Amino acid sequence: MARNLFGGTASDVAEDIDGRRVPGAVGTVWDGPSDGARQITDLTDADGAPILQLQADIRGFIPAFYGPANDTERLWVDFGVGRIALVSVTVGDRLRKHLLDVDPHQSRAYTDERLASYLPARGAEVQVPTGDAWLSTVVTDDPAGHVIRLRTADGAERTRLRSTGALYLDTIGKKAPLCIGAPGFGAGQTVINVSSTAASPSTDGAVFQVKGDGSVISSGTITAANLGNARVFSGPLAPSAPRAGDVWVKYG
Repeated sequence: MARNLFGGTASDVAEDIDGRRVPGAVGTVWDGPSDGARQITDLTDADGAPILQLQADIRGFIPAFYGPANDTERLWVDFGVGRIALVSVTVGDRLRKHLLDVDPHQSRAYTDERLASYLPARGAEVQVPTGDAWLSTVVTDDPAGHVIRLRTADGAERTRLRSTGALYLDTIGKKAPLCIGAPGFGAGQTVINVSSTAASPSTDGAVFQVKGDGSVISSGTITAANLGNARVFSGPLAPSAPRAGDVWVKYG
């Protein structure tokens, strides 16, 4: 650890019992004022050279010296009339550096390190162990039940995910509200599956499906502006109650 600087100021002097300066006085250095304090001998002069004892100069001033290598802020010196406390003369400099330091306690670095596993920096990837939930959200204070709500700078709402599971997509700029890619899907695999029960990738409860080859399967009527009321039948027998526009493909 660093050594702190002591002495060398107008108030750091060796005095006798009457308060007179004592030129050349030899003193001892301690780590406390009590009888059980430990004497400190690990000292250096201002140039870093070890000193065996603390000695006042010819005017009685205590020269600048460095304390022990344990970052001590306060020492007690004794020139024969009792121990007097000395506070490091660089404590103000260190306090200023501490106040101006970007991360003096390393708390920001610690927080960044911890949050990196949960909130990665822009452009980074979220790494989630297999089997762990990537996102779990509980709506508590939004009357509309929004789980995710994206807005533009003018406050207009765009994509919203509701706590009911409903997803609203309102695009900005290029109009492509929903694009689903299914690389590697075979013709018989389901790309979109709308179920009448809980969401499922299988055909269980399916009422509408889009397959990998583009086939569309619906359990109900498909209505569109370019579709009439035609019905399509196939088999060996004609439909029992044909209507205008019916199509019968006979086979067998």
